[in-house]
Amino acid sequence: MTLPSSPAYMMAYFRSGPRQTDKVEQLHYAYSRDGLRWYELNHNEPVWAPSLGEGVLRDPFIQKGADGLWHMVFTIRPSNIRLGYARSRDLVHWEGEKAIPAMANFGQVANSWAPEFNFDPEQNDYMLHWSSSLGPKVNNNKIYCLRTPDWESFSEAKLLFDPGYRIIDANITCLDGKYHMFYKDEEYVYDRGKEPHPPGNKLAVSDHLEGPYVIASDFITPDFTEGPEILKLQDEETWCLFYDYWAYGKIGVMQSGNLREWSEELEAGRVHFPYRARHFTVFPVTEEELAVVINRYGVEAHYPTPVFGGVRVADRAAAGRLHDEFARRSVSVWFQAKDLEGTQLLYDEGGSRSGFALRLRAGSIEAAVASEGVGTTLTFGLKEAQSWNHAILVFNEGLLELYVNGTFAASAQAPFDWIEPHSDPGGYGARFGTDAFGDSGDLAAFGGQIRSVKLYSVPLQPADIAFIYGQECQMIGI
Repeated sequence: MTLPSSPAYMMAYFRSGPRQTDKVEQLHYAYSRDGLRWYELNHNEPVWAPSLGEGVLRDPFIQKGADGLWHMVFTIRPSNIRLGYARSRDLVHWEGEKAIPAMANFGQVANSWAPEFNFDPEQNDYMLHWSSSLGPKVNNNKIYCLRTPDWESFSEAKLLFDPGYRIIDANITCLDGKYHMFYKDEEYVYDRGKEPHPPGNKLAVSDHLEGPYVIASDFITPDFTEGPEILKLQDEETWCLFYDYWAYGKIGVMQSGNLREWSEELEAGRVHFPYRARHFTVFPVTEEELAVVINRYGVEAHYPTPVFGGVRVADRAAAGRLHDEFARRSVSVWFQAKDLEGTQLLYDEGGSRSGFALRLRAGSIEAAVASEGVGTTLTFGLKEAQSWNHAILVFNEGLLELYVNGTFAASAQAPFDWIEPHSDPGGYGARFGTDAFGDSGDLAAFGGQIRSVKLYSVPLQPADIAFIYGQECQMIGI
C-alpha cells in the first residue's frame, strides 16, 4: 500500500498573554493541514526547554537545512546579546545546544532578538539574521547578519538592513529571484513625532540574500502588529502573511499570490490559533515527519494489547484520564467483530450527562457525544463482520465526525462545543455504567477482538486519518 501524502505544516512558538503577561517561554508546537487552522499539541504545554542561562526560549525559528536536519534559533532572553541554537533529526529530540555570540565583534550591545536564517544557494551556506541595538538601551534596533556553513564556525556580524528608522523582526522569503524581507517598523514606539503611524510590518526587496535591500511598501499589516512570518501553501500559489498583535494577545493573517498585493485580514471564523501563542515560525513537514510529532505530542494514551473482553481504563473519579473536560478529541479503535448483532460497546467514556462513546448496534457503527445532559448521535452501516475494521471518532468544538477504514463515514453537529467533566467509569470493549447514548443495565460487551486503541488530544483531520490508516495497516499486516 502506498501511503497518502497531503499538505502538512507545523508552528513553533512561545506563549504569553497581552503585553507580555503570563509568559511561558519554552518551545511549543501546533500543526495544520490548511495553513489556517492550527491545533496545539501537548495540551499547549512546552515540548522542550533550553538549558542555556535561565532556560528561556522566545521567538523560535525552525527550518530544515541542506543537511536534512532541523535547525532552530531563538532569543535567549530580551537582554541577552547571544542567540540560542539547537538541532534535531525528528523535531522531538533536540541536541547540539549552544549560545551563538552573534555580536561579539561589536562594542556595547543591548540585545539580540528574533533570529532567523536562510540557506544561500549562491554561497552554499546559511545567513543568520536578527535585530540588535548598539549601546546600552534597546531603542535603536537594526537588522544584523552573519554567515555559517555548518553551525560550528561563524563569520563576524555586520549590518544587513537600516532603512533609517528603528526596525525588528525580519523574515526573508525568495520568490522569482527576489528576496522579500518583511519587517516591523517600530519608530512610533520611540519617536512619535518622526513616525505618527502605529507600529506595523513593511516590505523591502533585494536581488541577493545579503542585500542591499530597498524599501518596497508602506505599512502592510494592521496597527500594533509585529513578528511577520511567511508560509507558502503547498500545491497552491498562495502565500500567508502571519503577524502578532503583541498588545492584544492575538494573531492575524493575510494572503497574497505575489507577496506584493495582500488581502484583507482573514475573518476569525476561517482561522484557529493556539491560545496565547506568541512570535512563532511556520514551516512545511512531510506526512512521516508530522506523524512522529503527533504520536509523541498528540497521543494521550495508547492501549496496544489485543483483547477479547472489556477493559476498564478509568474508575469513578472527579478528574483524570477519561474524566477531564475537552473541546477536541479523537479516538482510534481497531476491531474484528464476530457478528454485528445486538449492542456492542467499542469505547465508553463518561455517561449520559457528559460523555463520548462508540458502539456497534444492529449492523451499524454508532457514535454519541453528550454535555450537560444534551446528546448528539450519528450512525453508519457496516457491510460485514469478521474482517478487521478501523474507526476514528473525532470531536472538534461541536462537530462530531466518524471515519471508517480511513475514509469519512458520517457527521453530526452538536449544540455545544465543550464536553463537561465527567466522573463515570470508562474504558473499551464494554459498558461500565451509563454510556453517552443513555443506555445502562448490562455490559454490552464487544464480541470479538479489539486492538490498538488510541486517544488523541487533537481533532485529527481527514489527511491525518488516511495516513494513520495506511500506516497502521502496514504495521499490523492488513
